[in-house]
Amino acid sequence: MIEIVPGVYQLDNRLVNLYLIAEPDALTLIDTGVAGSGAKLALRAIAQLNRRPEELRRILITHADPDHYGSANALRQATGARVCASAGEAAAMARGVMSREIRGSALARGAFSALSRLIMPTEPTPVDEILVPGQVLPILGGLTVVSSPGHTPDHLSFYVPAFKLLFAGDSLDALGGKLRFADRSVNWDYARGLQSVREQVALGLEIVAVGHGPVTRGADVLRNL
Repeated sequence: MIEIVPGVYQLDNRLVNLYLIAEPDALTLIDTGVAGSGAKLALRAIAQLNRRPEELRRILITHADPDHYGSANALRQATGARVCASAGEAAAMARGVMSREIRGSALARGAFSALSRLIMPTEPTPVDEILVPGQVLPILGGLTVVSSPGHTPDHLSFYVPAFKLLFAGDSLDALGGKLRFADRSVNWDYARGLQSVREQVALGLEIVAVGHGPVTRGADVLRNL
């Protein structure tokens, strides 16, 4: 568990990051990790902060990939938290699937599907609250819901002006230590994803917390994307 800014923690679950926000009156989790292990990781982090599971009030989902919402049902059951996502991603979650098709040959798609079912299973996951771009949630002095499609059709990011901090989900990644937009094969619409990156950088970011890889700091790094 790594503290990014006061009260905001990065949790690493099998190469995918969860983010726990601890405020005096409530806890918020961004993404849930892989089914089973993600829930255990989040609950362990809550206990390490000497907080109670029922203090987790919201679970914000960036997108409907199995490594990002796989533990949502288990955490909702354990804590009573409300699961929140965009309308498009919520529709996929309700069916227990991804919101986009994987590109590539039939053999590659079949192999990915089989592997996902084995190590990243999903189940129908109803969403309690639909988030709308531009909506401001009462978290960290105002957390803004940002539309960032590209990796998936209705991907969301979350921006905290008080820290110039973006929770980017998979709209960006930092695998290998360098912040970038992910490869074409894993994206629903590469061109739209690049536009989302431009829109995010225009927010004046100084810290980017991605779904995969370390947290990136520094306005100069972001301007060079």
